Amino acid sequence: MKLNRLIPRALSIMAAAAFAFTGVAVTTVTTAVPAHAASTPGGQIIRSEILSRAQYWVSQGYTYLNSSDKSTWRTGPDGPDRYRRDCSGLVSMVWHLPEGYYDTSVYESWIGSRITRLSSFDDLDAGDAVLRVNFKGLSDHVEVFARWKNAADHAQGAYFYSFNSTGETVRNPYANSSFGNLGFRSRSDITSNFEHAIHYNNTTDDPLPGSPSGGPAVVHEGFVSMFTRNAADGHIQETYLPGIGSPWYSQDISADAGTPASATKPVAVVHEGYTSVLTINASNGHLQETYLPRVGAAWVTQDLSAGAGTPAAANVTPAVVVHEGYTSVLTINASNGHLQETYLPRVGAAWVTQDLSAGAGTPAAANVTPAVVVHEGYTSVFTINASNGHLQETYLPRVGAAWVTQDLSSGAGTPAATGAPAAVYHDGFTSIFTINASNGHLQETFLSKIGAAWATQDVSAGGPAATGAPVAVYHDGFTSVFTINASNGRLQETFLSKIGAAWVTQDLSAGAGTPAAAGAPAAVYHDGYTSVFTINASDKHLQETFLSKIGAAWLTQDLSGAGTPPATP
Repeated sequence: MKLNRLIPRALSIMAAAAFAFTGVAVTTVTTAVPAHAASTPGGQIIRSEILSRAQYWVSQGYTYLNSSDKSTWRTGPDGPDRYRRDCSGLVSMVWHLPEGYYDTSVYESWIGSRITRLSSFDDLDAGDAVLRVNFKGLSDHVEVFARWKNAADHAQGAYFYSFNSTGETVRNPYANSSFGNLGFRSRSDITSNFEHAIHYNNTTDDPLPGSPSGGPAVVHEGFVSMFTRNAADGHIQETYLPGIGSPWYSQDISADAGTPASATKPVAVVHEGYTSVLTINASNGHLQETYLPRVGAAWVTQDLSAGAGTPAAANVTPAVVVHEGYTSVLTINASNGHLQETYLPRVGAAWVTQDLSAGAGTPAAANVTPAVVVHEGYTSVFTINASNGHLQETYLPRVGAAWVTQDLSSGAGTPAATGAPAAVYHDGFTSIFTINASNGHLQETFLSKIGAAWATQDVSAGGPAATGAPVAVYHDGFTSVFTINASNGRLQETFLSKIGAAWVTQDLSAGAGTPAAAGAPAAVYHDGYTSVFTINASDKHLQETFLSKIGAAWLTQDLSGAGTPPATP
């Protein structure tokens, strides 16, 4: 029986005051909006925010103190809730629990309700924890898992955020390798000294690991959803997987929510439990949002151009990102090629729009989807200059600062590009991928850290010339870029096993049997799986090519069996 996720539910959240970024003129209007914000005490929290909160305490240099005196407690990055300066206080802060006296016995009592005990330490993922309670006479302790030293070989150990009783200052896990601090722990230490590997149930995966920006495919409340545009009528179609091992299902969300026919493929983002799908109205170029408050609720749609004053957009898929609690949608103005941002500052606020080209000096952009990424607190939007194909970055150092722009082709030597760029943040690096307009090679323009110089390199790795736009995803410590072979439409993967290694390329169509594709691929990482979605060039069927784990074989399947109609490439 088909899973029904369209139970009607009234939603009426009225917007209030507006907030404007510095340095750019804005237009604002009060409108009905869904909730879009960072985590709230006791609410859902994404893995990258957990690690960001842990790093905040590292940066403060707090020393250990287990005390019930709240005057000695410290807040997280957003306050006002305060937490003890000990191992349990660190965990309650990073998970953004409400202020309270949580200790290791409390966490143990939550197993089975608020906390899930993982079946294996190999199942630990960023933001999970290890808990020791009444184990072999050792003192009770809890630590936050950051990452495996080598995702392909867990025996090499892992990095943790911790706060121990030696009086040492909290330190960064990547800079220290001693037991009990924020440091490296060997696999034998994990399995012999800790009783539980645990997962806080309010933890959710990032929309795209390594990049908090949206895409056609997202993970929300355990569901994997891929959004396509029906080739026959422009309706937005959702093809979704409730969980690994379940069948795929499909539904027309335009028909249910009243979303007007779209001129473009959709883009989606997940924020505070909401799933929002952004499209461009085919009849007038208006920016449209269709959103789901929660799984089981009804999809709702609204015209953001009519509400916030966003100018008619070019017929290219928007870009969307969540940063510092803000939700920002990037479009290209159809009349002048200006980069436009339409954003929601917080729950209950109004959608606001501003012309980033007018404020920051970003040159008119080519009619291709911008790429956007959050890295080290910065939000960067990448466009292709319409006049010369140069790669352009327009960035915001922090909310409240002014947007700034720079030509990365002039600075780093990136060759003129064709098609849309792709962006990913991985192992501290920010990488932008473009297709060289002269030879179809895959080009990486990267930044090792904020303040360093951008550099560029040809990472085709002997692979064939590509067409369309690349898509990048960070999964299990690997960085993979997927492209379509310009000569035969085959799906191509170019991947990096770790920073400093060589890029490698392989033909996934030859290996997995993926049919020749049209348009650009989409990718998402979910439940340990990596899924790449393409549109079959011959029949426009939605195709999934997936990897169950690093080292396994890629497999492919035609998702039209779920009822997905032929889609626009």
